[in-house]
Amino acid sequence: MSPIIRRPSPARRARAAGIVSGAPCAAGAAGPGGGPVPPRPSRRAMGAALALAGAALVGCAPKGISGAQASSAPGCNVDPTLRGTSLTLTSPLTGVEAQRLEASLEAFTTCTGISVVHTGSDMLEEDLRAGRHGDLAIVPQASIISELVSDGRLAALSNQVGANVELGWERTWGEAGTYDGTLYAAPLMASVKSFIWYSPSAFAKAGYKVPTTWAELESLTKRMASAGAAGQGATGGPTASASASPGGAATAQASPGASPGASAENPAPWCLPVADGPTSGWTVTDWLEDAILATQGPGAYDAWESHRVPLNDPTAVRALDSVASLVLADGHALGGRAGSSAMTLEAAGAALAEGRCYMVHASSSFETVLPDGGADLDAFLVPSASDDETPVLVGGDYLVSFSDGPGAQALAEYMTSAEWARARAALGGVATANRRVDASSINSRVGRRATEMLQSRQTLIRMDASDGMPPEVGAHTMWTALASWVAGSLDSEGALAQAERAWPTS
Repeated sequence: MSPIIRRPSPARRARAAGIVSGAPCAAGAAGPGGGPVPPRPSRRAMGAALALAGAALVGCAPKGISGAQASSAPGCNVDPTLRGTSLTLTSPLTGVEAQRLEASLEAFTTCTGISVVHTGSDMLEEDLRAGRHGDLAIVPQASIISELVSDGRLAALSNQVGANVELGWERTWGEAGTYDGTLYAAPLMASVKSFIWYSPSAFAKAGYKVPTTWAELESLTKRMASAGAAGQGATGGPTASASASPGGAATAQASPGASPGASAENPAPWCLPVADGPTSGWTVTDWLEDAILATQGPGAYDAWESHRVPLNDPTAVRALDSVASLVLADGHALGGRAGSSAMTLEAAGAALAEGRCYMVHASSSFETVLPDGGADLDAFLVPSASDDETPVLVGGDYLVSFSDGPGAQALAEYMTSAEWARARAALGGVATANRRVDASSINSRVGRRATEMLQSRQTLIRMDASDGMPPEVGAHTMWTALASWVAGSLDSEGALAQAERAWPTS
């Protein structure tokens, strides 16, 4: 979701506050005060596996950011009296993503002496509305930003922040955070959502080729499913039945429409992750939006995104039906409908890496939850049904400020600077449309390709539609309706009609 990177993030567990102190590579207690609203305690402890995965990042300064570079970065020249104070930052980022964010702020705390207390929330929208937030927040949905601006809750960002955005980002990104000529939200990170992740080695072993049209994608999926039904997977031989997969995915035999015998020797065509606690179903909005672009065209997408046509317009219903035939037909998804409804992004990543499914539709940030960062995996763009160039679906995370104090202003100026963007990119797991980041410096193949696409003026893009919808639609009803659609309790028309009925009339 988003002009903002559709967070919900791939790892939305609640997380205790992380403290980035002014002492390099050490975590210390934050100074008193520093913000109008204290950070909110997390609802649940962060998962042990994620904690271990991110532990090595805590308190470590990003590579390549020297003291001299830090002191010259925007936001570093602050009033010396601010040294020893603290700021609070709220975001939907948890797990490894949160650890990397905190590590990227180490240079700021070193050059200013200001500690930053970061809290990752799994209920960010509710927290922001209730006033439970820090001095600043990272927000993934344009509709929420618009609401906060309308309520007079946000402070205008400084001219330096505006200059940072203008220097680094295409106008479209800055305009998404500008209201009545005033910049209230600055782009931080971005993602390409129109990716289908796969294993090149698994494709090669089975004799499959990357599809270049929607028809080829359909044909490939049917071929994979037929091989599975015949008990002939990547090895071409019969296999045993699948066992229950860790991470919440149901067994292949446990649900209608399951992929019989799906395993590392006999993979299912798709993994379809839907489960994400209270935000379950958001991943399916990305599938829907990509399908509208690929099968109905950008004109249909623009009309649907702007609500010039209802959400259950026939073009959207046809697109969702095309997704159903692709991933929900019998034998097409690991675990069938029940397995998909129970599958998280983390479980899908594990299944893809282990060879239990061939493909997962996910954004460029999916690598964050992949084993070993997905080093052996790659991704191709969702292919189009026509010969015309199809825009790619993109999203982003934006920075907003609830305080106009000098400390909050300094942190915003640093986080929108080229120095911060390079530091965060160097830590991995993100792409960026910021042209002041050298795409060749991105370590991962998919992240590098996503950054090149995001930075190129030749790339046709469309912002994530659900991020710009009224929150009660794009961040609630649409998710639940599409989760019900995957489970089989609603058809395409019914799911989209349910979302349409939630659209406010005034």
